[in-house]
Amino acid sequence: MSVAQLQTVFEKEARRVFFLIDSKSFYASVECVQRGLNPLKAELVVLSEQRNTNGGLVLAASPMAKKHLGISNVTRKRDLPNTSSLFMVNPRMNLYIEKNLDLNEIFLEFVDQDHVLPYSIDESILDMTSFWHLFGRSPEEVALKIQKEARQRMGLYLTVGIGDSPVLAKLALDIEAKHAKNLKGTWHYEDVAEKLWPITNLTDVWSIGKRTAKKLNNWGINSMGDLASYDPYRLREKMGLMGEQLYALAWGIDRSELTEKMTVKNKSYSNSQVLPRNYRKQEEIEVVLSELAEQVAARIRHHKKQARLVTLILATPIRVLKRRGHMAFIKQCA
Repeated sequence: MSVAQLQTVFEKEARRVFFLIDSKSFYASVECVQRGLNPLKAELVVLSEQRNTNGGLVLAASPMAKKHLGISNVTRKRDLPNTSSLFMVNPRMNLYIEKNLDLNEIFLEFVDQDHVLPYSIDESILDMTSFWHLFGRSPEEVALKIQKEARQRMGLYLTVGIGDSPVLAKLALDIEAKHAKNLKGTWHYEDVAEKLWPITNLTDVWSIGKRTAKKLNNWGINSMGDLASYDPYRLREKMGLMGEQLYALAWGIDRSELTEKMTVKNKSYSNSQVLPRNYRKQEEIEVVLSELAEQVAARIRHHKKQARLVTLILATPIRVLKRRGHMAFIKQCA
C-alpha cells in the first residue's frame, strides 16, 4: 500500500503528538547515579533476596550488565557471573518512587497535569499535541530537550517514542527508540506498512503474548501485515473485544484521551504470592491461601466493601506452564 493510499485510509483519524517516555533500566540507573556511575557504562544489577525468590532474583540490570554478562531481569542470583566488575545492590522501592515523581515533575514543565499519565514506575505518556510548539521547532527537538533535562538534573537516560496516537508512540518506543543511538523514534500512520507490518515475530509487538500469537498463527496470521488485512468481523467473532483491539493495533489506531476521566464500575482487590518451591502438601497450600485471603479481606473491610465474586488461581511452575500452555487450576465462586 502506497503512502498516498495510507493517507486516504487515515484521513479521518485525529493526528496528535504523543510522547511515550521510558527511563532506561530505571531501577539500575537510579542505583548507578547514587554511586556516581554512568548508567550506560556500569555493570550493575538490582537483586532481591526475599524468601520467595529462591536464593535471590534480579529485578533490574543495567544495559552493560545485559550486554557484557548476559544478565536478564529474571536471572537467579546463583546464575550471576563471579566478576569484580559487577555491582550487586538491594532494591530500594521508596527511592525509585521518589525518583519517578521527580522525573514526572520535569515532564510537567513541558505539559500540564491533565496531559501526562504515569504508565508505570518507569514509563509515562505525554499528550504534547497542544504544547510541543511552545518549546521547539519539532516534536523531536522537544523530546531532545526533555532528555537533556533528565540527564543533567537526575543523571538518567530517557528513551522517547513519538507517535500520532498513544499506541504508535508505544510501538515507536519499543521497536525503534530502544535500539536507536539517540534513544528516539517517531512513527506516523503512514509508517505502519513499512515499520510494523513486516514484523513476523508477533510477540515483539506490545500486548501480544505467546498464547495470543499462537492463536493468530493457527489462523494463518503470521505477520502484523496479515493481522491488518484480516477480516475484523471474524476477529471480533473469534476473540471478542480483544480481536477489535488487535486489529486497531495493526493499523496503529488508538483514540484514547488522557484527559478522559475513567469511572471504575467494578472494583477488584487481589494479592499474589510467588512461592520459593513447589508446594505439594495440602496443609502447606492451605496456609498460603489463608494468609492471602486474610490480606485481601482486610483491605475489603478497610474500604467497607462486600465481595460478589471470589477467584482463585493456582499457577504451575514455568517449565510445566511452557509445556501445557495453561494454568493448573482456576476456580470462581459467586
